[in-house]
Amino acid sequence: MAQVILTFFVAYGIVVGGALCGGIGAFLTHKPPLLSMELLADQLKIFGIVGALGGSFDSFLQIEKILIGNFSPVVKQLAMIVVAFLGAHIGTICVQWLVQVRS
Repeated sequence: MAQVILTFFVAYGIVVGGALCGGIGAFLTHKPPLLSMELLADQLKIFGIVGALGGSFDSFLQIEKILIGNFSPVVKQLAMIVVAFLGAHIGTICVQWLVQVRS
């Protein structure tokens, strides 16, 4: 359970932290920071997932064990992928809520 919580918040932190730091960079370069934060949060979602999983290839190598008949690692790894996706997606939603850019 501790690993699930850690994975969620690492993905969340990569998206939110990257968007906030990118917003500061946009402000310093005289670009609209709120719009930049929203775009960055959307672009950082995949990096949040991969970063939280600790590398993409290790996660998918576990799926190979299904051929051997060992389902437990496969189920655990699929759960971790889903949790990492949720963390990154909720991070993106929080940044969008924070900036509330109107199109």
